[in-house]
Amino acid sequence: MSATSVAAVARFLKAGEAATQAFASQSGTTQDISADVALKAALDAYAIPSAFRHTGGGCTARYISIGPDSPRPEHQQYIAITDDASVDHPVAHHSGWFAMRYGPEFDGYADNDLYCRKSPLTNPTLADMAHDSASCARAIRDWFDGSATQWIRNEVTLDGIAGPYRCQTRPEHWDGYCAPRFTRTIMRKICADTQDAHRAGQWNAPAHFEGDTVVIVTPHGRTEVLPDQDSHYRPGAFHWPWTEYTHRDTAHVNELLRAVRWNYEHEADSWTVLAADHGWRVKVIDVLPTPSPQKAPHVADALYNTLHQAALTSYQVTANGPGDAAAAVRAHFATTRADRDPDATAVIFDLPGTHLPAPHP
Repeated sequence: MSATSVAAVARFLKAGEAATQAFASQSGTTQDISADVALKAALDAYAIPSAFRHTGGGCTARYISIGPDSPRPEHQQYIAITDDASVDHPVAHHSGWFAMRYGPEFDGYADNDLYCRKSPLTNPTLADMAHDSASCARAIRDWFDGSATQWIRNEVTLDGIAGPYRCQTRPEHWDGYCAPRFTRTIMRKICADTQDAHRAGQWNAPAHFEGDTVVIVTPHGRTEVLPDQDSHYRPGAFHWPWTEYTHRDTAHVNELLRAVRWNYEHEADSWTVLAADHGWRVKVIDVLPTPSPQKAPHVADALYNTLHQAALTSYQVTANGPGDAAAAVRAHFATTRADRDPDATAVIFDLPGTHLPAPHP
């Protein structure tokens, strides 16, 4: 592990510990707690200044101002980080942090997701919420610190636009979405496709190049995307909703997930990452608690059979949460499939239920 990675892991552990202590000092139970306290502790551990605000309707948020010294001037705005309701509420009602970037004035009221976990937590603990707070803080830190970000080869698609497009993504995704970056050649293709879709009345945010800058024109104005330090363009979560691409049919798996989610006995701290193995990359379909083979064998068997029939796979990972488990699978592909040719015939290497080592926090 590099010195940068070690420092990042240490900082994340510090953020998680700070949030846990903040929760524990506030309440000895998990009944009614102020989630804002833990979020502030996590942000402080990352040295990210924030300010408490009421956002209306009984909701609260922490605002982060990206100042003039930011290396990415298009992000010199506010990010609101809020939980789902009022300051104090039952922990079971907490739905994860929702980080949102408010675009520049010429972008109107754009609300672009940065870190989002809206799914209600089931049987949450102080550790779950502390980890969520730290993950939110890390997502913010990583996005604005490109040098600390690990980029992985991937292929993504955009609803309503032709694709897929070769790219690089970060291991962390949120609510099914990712923040890719593209070479100039691929970015030109994306711009052309958005213009074609716009002319066909299927897209309201076409893009074009002006010199080295990509300009995205929206109904509220225009947004400029400059190349990063590696000459890649990031029209990511702040602009368009990108998702990992797969041509595999996942309908039966999704139907099974809707039927069994959370309603079974599962292994402690173990997550099963459902995925489509494309040889050189992976499409993460979903993450769920690993069914106990002793107490829920019917779920484990049904999951294995459904995945096998659909030519899909799964990975079992011990992790703090579903986000870390999914990131571990993407990192597994980045290291073990780095020499695979993206244009070669896809070969499925792993059967459902493959065990992976626990990821770093």
